[in-house]
Amino acid sequence: MNTEREKSLRTFLAQYNLTPSSLDVIHQAFLHRSYAYEYGLTCDNERLEFLGDAVLAFMVVKYLYLNFPEYDEGELSKLKARLVSRSVLGRRAEEMELGPLLLLGKGEEQAGGRKRPVLLGSVLEALIGALFLTAGFEVVNEFILTHIIEPAATLIHRKDFIDYKSKLQELVQKHYQGIPRYHTVSEWGPDHQKQFKVEVIVNGKTLGQGLGSRKKTAENLAAKEALEKIQTQQSD
Repeated sequence: MNTEREKSLRTFLAQYNLTPSSLDVIHQAFLHRSYAYEYGLTCDNERLEFLGDAVLAFMVVKYLYLNFPEYDEGELSKLKARLVSRSVLGRRAEEMELGPLLLLGKGEEQAGGRKRPVLLGSVLEALIGALFLTAGFEVVNEFILTHIIEPAATLIHRKDFIDYKSKLQELVQKHYQGIPRYHTVSEWGPDHQKQFKVEVIVNGKTLGQGLGSRKKTAENLAAKEALEKIQTQQSD
């Protein structure tokens, strides 16, 4: 690790008042396997990601258990799945500007890996694992609560994170005795900047369309439009 890299990591950590015992472990959290392979390194961030995933899951479960006493086990499981989903973690990692610190191989870099939510979410988990090892339980608990759980709890209530597909399916099954069908109308752009246009068909009619950088996002937004149409028809 050179002086410039060390300075970048310390600047990042200072934003969150973090003083880990080993900067090398933090450095490893940002080391993608594609980079390790290209440069013949013997370690990457995947073991730290494994650890961070478990630490984050524990903290989220603890938070939900204490703050949602009215929720049953099934409701808590659904909320947990959304809070630790790759889309939510990826968005938080992007907002925390983890991307510029990533070390990627040339192929992954050219494919737009630095901006991919799945990859960024994995890096955030690796960082959690590194902080758990180098800063201790109390520090990582505060970091997760303040910078991941609380912002993510707000994030999942935004329209692009609400699970409209599940809501639409429940409504369609109840009133039409069927299920919605999703059809990709078109897709365009390079692999790292794909855009999808999807329509949802209910009872033989197209009731909604959605655009998104991921097919699931486009489907979810199409479901939102369909839900609004059905609810408007039912209220007339």
